[in-house]
Amino acid sequence: MKILVLNFQGAVVEALFGDKRLEAIRYLMNMGCYGALQGDITDWEILARHENEALTISMFLEQADKKCARFEDFASLRARLETEDWDYCQLTDAGLKNVVGFNADEYLRLEQELGETLPYLNDDTVLAVIGETCFLLVSTNNPLQGERKDGFVADIASTVLELAGYPLPAETIGKSWVAGMELNSVSGLTDEEEAILRERLSGLGYI
Repeated sequence: MKILVLNFQGAVVEALFGDKRLEAIRYLMNMGCYGALQGDITDWEILARHENEALTISMFLEQADKKCARFEDFASLRARLETEDWDYCQLTDAGLKNVVGFNADEYLRLEQELGETLPYLNDDTVLAVIGETCFLLVSTNNPLQGERKDGFVADIASTVLELAGYPLPAETIGKSWVAGMELNSVSGLTDEEEAILRERLSGLGYI
């Protein structure tokens, strides 16, 4: 499965999930799981650590020869999504990061951009929205629904990758929320690709 991460820096729980005008957000809330996050949000994409090195989601997928791209604006992101030539895309929007207090216009802008982006996605996509203190996770095979009150930042990377059907390193810094659960229609790597990935991760010290 493909993975799309939208990192809305500065977005907080009360504003993102409490404003009924944010219809696209509320639509996704009804489709998946969401909630507050505990921990340092800057570490959300770290999957594992070895000595002083950190293994991020994108680094992990690049070891599996997957096509990864990062964006700072929605127009460029949508142009890439339209090609369907991608496996992992990450957008970082810092519009709220330096805003003091609540700014309705910025949240409504994000809502509009999100609404224009969703039509580019299909059932073969794991979508994660990461805020300053919150998360929203949607996938057709996600067994978790509704509000989650025990979310930790360290668990995001493992959970996203497992939902997308990828094997995790032996030691991750967090725990997948769907570990041990039955996931339907999961496709990540072939047996040959998984063997290659494990060999590469072993060489890097992560297995």
